[in-house]
Amino acid sequence: MNYVYPKLSEYDLGFVRLGGAGLGNILFAWARAAVFARDNGLRMIWPTWPSIKLGPWLRGERDKRFYGDLFYNAGGAVGGIQKLYKLATLSRIPENAKERIRMEDESIVEFCGFEGCFEDILHEYDYIRELLLQNLKEKNKACLAEDCQGKAAFHVRLGDFSRVSEEEVRNGRHDSALPMEWYVRQVKEIRRYAERDIPVCVFSDGSDEELAPLLALPGVKRKTYGTSIGDILGLSRFPLLVASGSSFSMWARYLGRANCICYTNQKKQAILTPEEGKFEIETDGLLAPEIGEQIRLLYEEAERK
Repeated sequence: MNYVYPKLSEYDLGFVRLGGAGLGNILFAWARAAVFARDNGLRMIWPTWPSIKLGPWLRGERDKRFYGDLFYNAGGAVGGIQKLYKLATLSRIPENAKERIRMEDESIVEFCGFEGCFEDILHEYDYIRELLLQNLKEKNKACLAEDCQGKAAFHVRLGDFSRVSEEEVRNGRHDSALPMEWYVRQVKEIRRYAERDIPVCVFSDGSDEELAPLLALPGVKRKTYGTSIGDILGLSRFPLLVASGSSFSMWARYLGRANCICYTNQKKQAILTPEEGKFEIETDGLLAPEIGEQIRLLYEEAERK
C-alpha cells in the first residue's frame, strides 16, 4: 500500500507542528494531496493540524492559530500510532516526483507548500468542500445554519500583515493590509448601487480600534464563528464578498463561488469561470456601472426571496 501525506509545515513532529503558515496556506497542500489520493486510489495519512506558534500570542490576536479544534478524521485516514510508524519508516517521494509512486511499494507521496494556490485543483471545489464538511468538528458548523442572503461580507486581514502605503499595495505588494478607506468606500458603493442599506458583516483579526472607520458606518458589524475554518466557511456563504489579499479570502471565494470585489493587484488568481455568470473584479476606487447593475439585481432578487 502506498500513501499520501500533506506535510503542513517544515517542523512536523507527527502530533504537533512548530510554527508554519496559516490555515489558508496549509489547506492548499491538504487539498492537492486529497485529490491525488482520490485519483490514484491511495490512502491518506491524517495531517498534523495542531500547531504551536508564538506570533499570534505576541501580537495579541484573537485566534491563536492552534488548529487542533477544526477537524477530525472521519474518512479513515491513517492516524495515531500507525501514522507515526508510517512516517518514521517509509520512504518519501516529493510532490514534484509523485508519478514515481506507480513504481514503488510502501512509499509516501509528500505534499508541501502553497505555490500555485488553486492551479492544480481549480475545478475540484465541490469535492474539496464536501471533504471539508465531512471532517469538520461539530463546533465549527454553526455558520452553515445562518441565512446570509441579502447581506455582504467583508474580510479585513490585519494581524501579521504589513502596514505599507496604498501605492505599494496597488502595485501588487502582497501580505499587506489594505487601506481601511477602501473598505469604507466599497460599503458606500455597494449600497449606492443596491439602492438600500445592505447589512455588512466584517470578519477580521484586527482590533475594534483598527476597524473603527468601517464599524462606524450604520449597519456594519463584526462577525465571527469562533474559529478560522468557521469564518472561512461563513464568508463563503454570502452572495457578495469584499476580500482581503490573503489566502483566507481566496478559500472563501473558492468554496463559495460568490461575487467578489478585490483590491487592485490583490486578487492573485481568477477562481470563477465565465459559465458561473458572476463577477470577480479588482478596483482601488469606484465600481464600474456594469458591476453596479449586477449588484442591484443581486439584492433585488435576494429581497424577493
